[in-house]
Amino acid sequence: MATRTVSSPKKRQRVPVPHEFVERLAVSMETDGFPRIAGRIFGLLIMSDMELSLDEITAAVDASKASASINTRMLEDKGLIERISRTGDRRDYYRIAGDPFLRTMEQRLTRWNRVRSVVTDAMNDASLAPPVRARLKEFDAMSAEIGTLVEATLARLRNRKKK
Repeated sequence: MATRTVSSPKKRQRVPVPHEFVERLAVSMETDGFPRIAGRIFGLLIMSDMELSLDEITAAVDASKASASINTRMLEDKGLIERISRTGDRRDYYRIAGDPFLRTMEQRLTRWNRVRSVVTDAMNDASLAPPVRARLKEFDAMSAEIGTLVEATLARLRNRKKK
């Protein structure tokens, strides 16, 4: 991901972050396969009204700098946060990327389609018992229908953002 440069910072003040929200989001994201610390960082940045340096993130989520660095990099690679720099400041700052809801839903749909692909491949196995093949076909049909609805909804949301 590219680092964006922004103008010199306003006077920096630490903004209190609702601990309960950050922790609940972290636990929720953990069930989706993210490390809990990544969820805490994402929650922190959602609730922050300004970009935060890695040192500020580290202090706010009570993590080591190495852990915060690894997890911010992962969130950045997934397109959920973005790194920016400031003229005259050597530190990197982080903020929520645009459209975090759309990005997370697109990623979920991608994971869902990978599962569906495995099911579709399995249906081609000639040795499957008829009840198993029927179960896989039903899964595939329902999965296709849900996927179509989610894709259409995401398209409408993207179009709404453009207006």
